[in-house]
Amino acid sequence: MAHKVLIADDEQNFGYAMCEFLKMNGYNAMIVNDGRSALEQYQSFYPDLMLLDVNMPEIDGFELARIVRTKDKEIPIIFITSLSEDKDVVNGFELGCNDYLKKPFGLKELLIRVERCLKLTLKRDPVFTFGYLKYAPKESAIYTQEGEIISLSANENKLLDILCHKYGHICQLEELYDYIWENSMIDAKKSLEALVLNLRRKISDTSLIVENIRGIGYRLNSK
Repeated sequence: MAHKVLIADDEQNFGYAMCEFLKMNGYNAMIVNDGRSALEQYQSFYPDLMLLDVNMPEIDGFELARIVRTKDKEIPIIFITSLSEDKDVVNGFELGCNDYLKKPFGLKELLIRVERCLKLTLKRDPVFTFGYLKYAPKESAIYTQEGEIISLSANENKLLDILCHKYGHICQLEELYDYIWENSMIDAKKSLEALVLNLRRKISDTSLIVENIRGIGYRLNSK
């Protein structure tokens, strides 16, 4: 599956050029022109990396990064900016950005920075912690306080992984179908219902619950 890159830049022509160049190089890229739209797409597009212009209308890049980091500590964020003062760069890294691109820059440099950020992130083994409960996607396992290991099937693991990344927010049905089965020729609706039922059984004695938002999708929360 192609990595998803969300670009937020109010310079429409350059933003479009970045988006098309990344698509040409195998990425699933999306461009928006203001911070509010970027926040909305972050919650529905489920990007693997965000490219954020610092000076944007509605919500600027720094504030958007601050909001995202309260929900997601792992997603790579690259700031795009014409600001050159050291204090601005320091501010960006303090907010949790992974890299900085100072305008003007070439598209090849953009590609190198994106690839590097994704490689560094993928080397990490993310572990989600919910109180005394730990979930390790790479191991397809949930670890309880009592030392019990709850093993997950490949698709159960995909489902819990995407729900954890969007904890507290709705994962839409089409998004789940695409992420779990990658457009395979299946009855996605019935398959997802069965998958959710199996996952709920496995986590029934934990603090986690999978909520059904009828006709829209599913959301992970705590009891």
